[in-house]
Amino acid sequence: MRDLGQKQADLIATGDMGSLLRMIAAKNQLIAALQSIELALAPYHEQDPDQRQWATAESRASCARQAESCQQLLGEVMELERQNEQNMIERRDHVAGQLQAAQAAGATRGAYQAHQLSKPQGPHHIPNSIVVPLPSASFSNPGQGQQLDLQSDA
Repeated sequence: MRDLGQKQADLIATGDMGSLLRMIAAKNQLIAALQSIELALAPYHEQDPDQRQWATAESRASCARQAESCQQLLGEVMELERQNEQNMIERRDHVAGQLQAAQAAGATRGAYQAHQLSKPQGPHHIPNSIVVPLPSASFSNPGQGQQLDLQSDA
């Protein structure tokens, strides 16, 4: 389990998600096997080791060493799992940030392209304005009833 945890950390670091998922599936099978062993040993957890019958004092000491070694390995595995989970969270957040940046860039590009396509071609067009030619006319008799003189060029 410890070796698999270290392999998992390597796969997280390289971003090889396909291999990571396959390795996690295999690891889950091992965890299920360990859980069944733990369930079979459950009745013995409540017993005091000093009250058990041991074939020899050496077998009792060997069992105690193995139990201590297992506890140490379990601690290492749990720490690796915690680190791997944190690394996966960081990778997930990094990828999410990249996706958001890509989406924003795509939206910006789409808006820019739409704007470029909606712009009329030609150098003299001003959007949302009405172009009215100026008449070459002037008002004559400015004080008397505003008449338009269409004959003059002034």
